[in-house]
Amino acid sequence: MELLQLRYFLEVAESEHVTHSAQKLRVSQPSLTQAISRLERELGVQLFEPEGRGIRLTEAGRFYSKRIAKAVGEIDSATSELARFDEERSSIVRINVVSASNIVVDAVAEWRTQHPAAKFQIVSSETASKIEPCDIEVRMQTGKTPEAKGARLFKERIMLAVPTTNGDEAEEPDAGFRDNLGKGERPGGEERDIAASNALANGLGEAISLAQVQNSGFIMLASSRNISNLCLSQCAKLGFRPTIAFESDNPSVVRKMIGLGLGVGFWPEHSWGELGAGARLAPILEPGFVRTIEVARTRHGGSNEQADKFYSFLLQRFEARWNI
Repeated sequence: MELLQLRYFLEVAESEHVTHSAQKLRVSQPSLTQAISRLERELGVQLFEPEGRGIRLTEAGRFYSKRIAKAVGEIDSATSELARFDEERSSIVRINVVSASNIVVDAVAEWRTQHPAAKFQIVSSETASKIEPCDIEVRMQTGKTPEAKGARLFKERIMLAVPTTNGDEAEEPDAGFRDNLGKGERPGGEERDIAASNALANGLGEAISLAQVQNSGFIMLASSRNISNLCLSQCAKLGFRPTIAFESDNPSVVRKMIGLGLGVGFWPEHSWGELGAGARLAPILEPGFVRTIEVARTRHGGSNEQADKFYSFLLQRFEARWNI
């Protein structure tokens, strides 16, 4: 049976007059009669019986009418609620932020000043998009997940943030350690000179080898974070094991402590913003300290005009940070 048949039945059950119901439903009387007869055949019971020049509900018809009226009412109510739900959902921009959270948060705050009615839902999870559809994802490429179609990629070096206000300044490397660090992988003298020259030209200071911070205490993100895994993995390839003085799973805490000059730390060149006065940034002479941020407008959550607009705005903020 079809929902349309049930609507026809309920209308005739209320009027108990086929001609009047056909006029109200704007269908021909024969079509309406055939629909009711087909429903009776499918149910195997008689719903109406003749009465004078009209019809009336049978006992079975009255029972069925009461039950069906509730069911059709629920369907109509659910349809209306679904429309409201879809309207509300499409007004919310859902973002999964795994990397570069400070850029995203700043962009959301700026957007809200321009569009006070804008609504956002922000989560931070490697698996969030698989569980709960999102509109925008910002993550570091790790090779574990395929690149999102149409994503914008932002590549950046991972620098060393070195204190400038205490005794934890970078040291001259131990000769033996320096000679053994990353055999076969460390850049030659010419490449080191180019790196140092580029660093000075950028106003970042002289490039630093990991050997120069072998005795320094490192401030690190927890190993569950992708950037921490990348840095530790690259250090392991080079035969270097940083001494971790402080570890946190909160990027804001780590950025604050490094910026205050409380220890040495790995610092993404663009996405983490400016350092505090207590530290300076320097390129790392050893290779491999680079990452790529992927900013994607996903379609898991369906079409969302507000998400499209904010995505364009967010890309502008990334481009500004990267000076593109």
